[in-house]
Amino acid sequence: MLTDRLRRLVRLPEAVLAGLLAVFVAARVLICVRGDVFTSFDTFSYAHRGDAAFDRGSLVSLTGHAPRLWGVPVFYAIFPNDQARAVAQWTVGTVAWGLLAWALWACLRTLVARVVAAAAVLVVALLPQVANWDFAILSESLSISLGVLTLALMLLWARTSAVWCLVGATAAAVWWTFTRTDIRVFVVFVILALAVAAWRRPARRRQAFVAAGVLVLATIWCTAITPVVDRTYTGWSATPEVRHEEGLMLFRLRLHVLPDPEVKAIFQREFGMPSCPGMEEIAAGPAWETAKFAAAYEQCPEFKAWGERNAADVWQRYAEAEPGVFARQMREVVRLSVAGSDYAKTERVVPTRVEKLVFPERRDVLKALGAALVLAAVAVVVVARRRPDLALTAAVVAVSSGVSLLAGIWFGAGEYWRFGIQEAIGLRVAVLIAVVTAVDVALVAWRSRAPQPQEQEQSAPEAVEKTTSGAP
Repeated sequence: MLTDRLRRLVRLPEAVLAGLLAVFVAARVLICVRGDVFTSFDTFSYAHRGDAAFDRGSLVSLTGHAPRLWGVPVFYAIFPNDQARAVAQWTVGTVAWGLLAWALWACLRTLVARVVAAAAVLVVALLPQVANWDFAILSESLSISLGVLTLALMLLWARTSAVWCLVGATAAAVWWTFTRTDIRVFVVFVILALAVAAWRRPARRRQAFVAAGVLVLATIWCTAITPVVDRTYTGWSATPEVRHEEGLMLFRLRLHVLPDPEVKAIFQREFGMPSCPGMEEIAAGPAWETAKFAAAYEQCPEFKAWGERNAADVWQRYAEAEPGVFARQMREVVRLSVAGSDYAKTERVVPTRVEKLVFPERRDVLKALGAALVLAAVAVVVVARRRPDLALTAAVVAVSSGVSLLAGIWFGAGEYWRFGIQEAIGLRVAVLIAVVTAVDVALVAWRSRAPQPQEQEQSAPEAVEKTTSGAP
């Protein structure tokens, strides 16, 4: 009797979710209180530093006349200092991850799967490889949080058909588009997902087409101003005399060509790359020395002339000429990109074993993540007929993260463990969604086959009657 009364007063599922969210917020508050703000060499291109040496012009331009797309600088401009910016990023991240936990809870059908999904999402948000970016005055915090927020609101729209969820998801995705140029890959997949939703559910067709149209316009806008941003950034970089294509090649020369004797010999033999003692001396050391490396490049006229001729296509020709060596290097780059990293130092509130399970050591990450993705692919195939919405979500998140990761590697170079962090997290979220959906489908199937309590109560008298009638 007492239990029945308590159940009527407090429904167990809602109480469990509320408890999980309360513990999550408490842990996030601890991270916020003890987190240290981190600034990097390129922070000044996102937020004014209050120093005339850094403030070279406006950081916010809707037409690209700024060193970065406007998504991050316009957010930073609202707040007076880096500490306030970090707290603001922490707030956006807390809301986004909490909303994703709620969205998955609403989409799943069994209490066990709901608890596993919500708890797993909230634990991921507490890991230092995720939470630390809220305290880095760079683009990564918003590129992660806005992606999570878009996903959560899209799931809620698919579950409830609430217009406000789609409006919120569209607004978050537009803002997300302008945090980094590579986010356009994700947004294209969001557009495709909206097209599938319009095809499968005619009642939502108009809403989906409007949202997709807005995101198409945002993608076109971002694409149109990106070349202007690249040209503007040259005036803010440490090497303004180097063109964008040359700058990309210089990073690759510094990281992948000159330090590797085999690759260096290929470039000299196949592509006629000359020698430059100054560049080779820097490449032999552990420090990047980007500005000095670019200066050495400028002081080698023959090498600079070769760079200007070959910057546009030498990497593609390298991949075609030596696919085996190229694949070896790309494997290493992918490993660095998906391993995760923490720039800002934050409080560790999750057991180390759990952290290593989600973000294994770099030497093991490809095997572990590859096995997890295979498991997720199997789960997607298994649940596709019964839960097409969540199966499609997991597939879209995984594929978009993979495509964006490879595109980022092909068109960029540098701190791969930083630049690929949103893709690294996206792959893990995709695995999580696929696995908990499979668990949910299995539990629903098991529950449907198991005898219900009412059926058991009704079958008991029948069994007694049969036993009595059969007695001598």
